[in-house]
Amino acid sequence: PAQELERTEPFPAVGVPTMGMWSSGDNNLTEEGMLGSGEHVTGPWRYERIEGAGHWLPLEAPGRVNELLLDFLRA
Repeated sequence: PAQELERTEPFPAVGVPTMGMWSSGDNNLTEEGMLGSGEHVTGPWRYERIEGAGHWLPLEAPGRVNELLLDFLRA
Protein backbone atom coordinates (compact mmCIF):
# COMPACT_ATOMS: atom_id res chain seq x y z
CA PRO A 1 0.00 0.00 0.00
CA ALA A 2 1.06 3.57 -0.67
CA GLN A 3 2.30 5.53 2.30
CA GLU A 4 0.80 8.96 2.86
CA LEU A 5 3.09 11.83 3.73
CA GLU A 6 1.88 14.18 6.41
CA ARG A 7 2.50 17.91 5.94
CA THR A 8 3.43 19.85 9.03
CA GLU A 9 2.72 23.27 7.52
CA PRO A 10 0.36 24.41 4.76
CA PHE A 11 1.49 25.25 1.25
CA PRO A 12 1.52 29.00 0.58
CA ALA A 13 -1.24 30.43 -1.62
CA VAL A 14 -0.47 30.99 -5.30
CA GLY A 15 -0.62 34.72 -5.99
CA VAL A 16 -0.06 34.74 -9.76
CA PRO A 17 -2.56 34.13 -12.57
CA THR A 18 -3.21 30.39 -12.69
CA MET A 19 -5.12 28.11 -15.03
CA GLY A 20 -6.21 24.60 -14.18
CA MET A 21 -7.16 22.15 -16.94
CA TRP A 22 -8.97 18.90 -16.39
CA SER A 23 -10.38 16.33 -18.77
CA SER A 24 -13.49 14.22 -18.42
CA GLY A 25 -11.41 11.11 -19.20
CA ASP A 26 -8.83 11.65 -16.44
CA ASN A 27 -8.73 8.58 -14.19
CA ASN A 28 -5.99 10.00 -11.92
CA LEU A 29 -7.39 13.37 -10.92
CA THR A 30 -10.98 14.21 -10.06
CA GLU A 31 -12.69 17.32 -11.33
CA GLU A 32 -13.52 18.15 -7.73
CA GLY A 33 -9.82 18.03 -6.89
CA MET A 34 -8.92 20.34 -9.77
CA LEU A 35 -11.70 22.78 -8.90
CA GLY A 36 -10.54 22.72 -5.27
CA SER A 37 -7.12 23.93 -6.42
CA GLY A 38 -8.69 27.32 -7.04
CA GLU A 39 -9.22 27.69 -3.30
CA HIS A 40 -5.44 27.96 -2.94
CA VAL A 41 -5.03 30.70 -5.57
CA THR A 42 -5.24 34.33 -4.48
CA GLY A 43 -4.38 35.63 -7.95
CA PRO A 44 -6.71 35.30 -10.92
CA TRP A 45 -7.96 31.69 -11.32
CA ARG A 46 -9.24 30.15 -14.53
CA TYR A 47 -10.58 26.63 -14.92
CA GLU A 48 -11.00 24.80 -18.21
CA ARG A 49 -12.70 21.43 -18.67
CA ILE A 50 -11.68 19.43 -21.74
CA GLU A 51 -14.04 16.71 -22.88
CA GLY A 52 -12.84 13.27 -23.92
CA ALA A 53 -9.09 13.39 -23.32
CA GLY A 54 -7.35 11.49 -20.53
CA HIS A 55 -4.77 12.44 -17.92
CA TRP A 56 -2.01 13.44 -20.40
CA LEU A 57 -3.69 16.49 -21.92
CA PRO A 58 -0.69 17.79 -23.94
CA LEU A 59 -0.43 14.40 -25.68
CA GLU A 60 -4.14 13.63 -26.04
CA ALA A 61 -5.55 17.09 -26.85
CA PRO A 62 -2.54 19.20 -27.95
CA GLY A 63 -4.53 21.57 -30.15
CA ARG A 64 -7.02 22.43 -27.43
CA VAL A 65 -4.32 22.75 -24.75
CA ASN A 66 -2.26 25.08 -26.96
CA GLU A 67 -5.33 27.17 -27.80
CA LEU A 68 -6.17 27.59 -24.11
CA LEU A 69 -2.56 28.33 -23.11
CA LEU A 70 -2.15 30.99 -25.81
CA ASP A 71 -5.40 32.65 -24.79
CA PHE A 72 -4.40 32.53 -21.11
CA LEU A 73 -0.94 33.96 -21.76
CA ARG A 74 -2.33 36.79 -23.90
CA ALA A 75 -4.58 37.96 -21.06
